[in-house]
Amino acid sequence: MCHSLRSSLVIGGILLVSLASRERVTGLEASAGQAGSAANRGDLILVTSKDGTRIGVECAGTGPTLLFVHGGVGDRSRWTPMFPLLASKFTTCAMDRRGRGASGDSVEYSLSKEAEDVAAVVNSRPGPVFVLGHSYGAVAALEAAFLTDRIARLMLYEPPLHEPTGTNLAVAGRLEEMIRKGDLEPALIVFQTEIVKQSPAELARMKARPTWAGLVASIAVHPRQMRALAAYRFDASRMKAVRMPTLLLMGEETTSPYAKQSIGALRESLPNPTLVMLEGQAHNAMEGGRDLLANAIIKFAAGPD
Repeated sequence: MCHSLRSSLVIGGILLVSLASRERVTGLEASAGQAGSAANRGDLILVTSKDGTRIGVECAGTGPTLLFVHGGVGDRSRWTPMFPLLASKFTTCAMDRRGRGASGDSVEYSLSKEAEDVAAVVNSRPGPVFVLGHSYGAVAALEAAFLTDRIARLMLYEPPLHEPTGTNLAVAGRLEEMIRKGDLEPALIVFQTEIVKQSPAELARMKARPTWAGLVASIAVHPRQMRALAAYRFDASRMKAVRMPTLLLMGEETTSPYAKQSIGALRESLPNPTLVMLEGQAHNAMEGGRDLLANAIIKFAAGPD
């Protein structure tokens, strides 16, 4: 990776790495098989999490920090195409969750560590931070809200809080066997159809996008997340402590009853929720409805406390 980096500077335990051209970014993301235009790219910052794991965060733009926490498959590059739509209003950042992209990993894994990673990134930024978590990343973002008081506004896009544990563990076992055999693409398809409950049309759109190869590559670390999520218990009584304004995002075309149940539970238990249905979208508006999603983010961020 070092050959692709022009310069680096250590500031207070944060490693700032300048990525001044698309060519140098390619070296960082080759393992994910993801490309993207230079206009979507910024600086890579490495933040040390509580257990010492380095977390990669890419940022561009000016203004208060807006942090994206990606979901179960892929890495930060699923969200960097949002940068041009938001960088004039925010210092827009997308982090690689541990084990993905430019981030390190640890032998021991837990959802708590993922939440600590989000909190560490939030605490590394100047001023208040807006956080948007997607899918599994939304659960990590929600739990991070209990670890830091620096989140000014929280945005949760279809967090899987009420998944069928037995079914998901069975699917996790199947995925592990498929991954051992090298059947990564079939494993991803199983996950998207049986767990995320994506429609054939949405799955076809995902497969047609240039990000598909990166999603396939990332499936290998996914069963551990499924097992961590199976052990997670949503406690509505805890949500009264999440007092910051919270945007609940849901695709109008999302078919998963569990996603709808999760959003409903949050809407009932959070002190300051706002629900936005993304018209014509399902679980992946950051790929199929970027303008719509960006407008929802900007409107919510500008709203009253």
